[in-house]
Amino acid sequence: MNITNLTAKDVEKIEIDHGIIYINYGAEGERLLAPTRGGVAFGGTTNVRDIEFDGRPGKTAGMQVRDENGATISTTLLAMTQENLSLILNGGKKSEGAIENPKLGVISADEYIKNITMFAMTLDGKYKKFEIFNALSEGELSIQTQHKTEGELAVTFTAHYGLEDLDGVIWRISDIDKIVKVLAKKGSPVAAAPKEADEDATDEADGASDPKSGE
Repeated sequence: MNITNLTAKDVEKIEIDHGIIYINYGAEGERLLAPTRGGVAFGGTTNVRDIEFDGRPGKTAGMQVRDENGATISTTLLAMTQENLSLILNGGKKSEGAIENPKLGVISADEYIKNITMFAMTLDGKYKKFEIFNALSEGELSIQTQHKTEGELAVTFTAHYGLEDLDGVIWRISDIDKIVKVLAKKGSPVAAAPKEADEDATDEADGASDPKSGE
């Protein structure tokens, strides 16, 4: 069977290549996580709960509730730096250059990462931008060495609602023309996002660190 009537827009939005990942993109502490292996993956979920009732013949429109949102960004890192190891350990304590297990107890709000941002290029030379907010690595740190290969650090970052923003945004996907490096100076508020030169272009860093600033 032949596919007909493909539009230029259909073709130009085909995603290509491996993608890149940033921690705190557009905010203080912005850092490219690289090198990676196997690309970067985004996953967004919304749990739908069916309301059970007597006589229900099956799934019924109007009798379903969205009761939970979730999102993750995952990748495999090759650089076994102390910063990356601590990042995966979500609170690994640094002591005289070494990393130790984190203390048990409630995780404080400032331990969550403002954003994890993934960029994926499309055939038109533009990008899909995937963001998750209040991110944290909740998995284990696992390191395996092998002959004639490199050690890998698999990590999955999970998005979280803020305690005082339970109706907020935990993930966002947008189209952008280009990746702009926007770093806030240490001790200053998050850097303002610059507008793209093209008036019709999407504002690239549209609230990179502030999920409340919707499209």
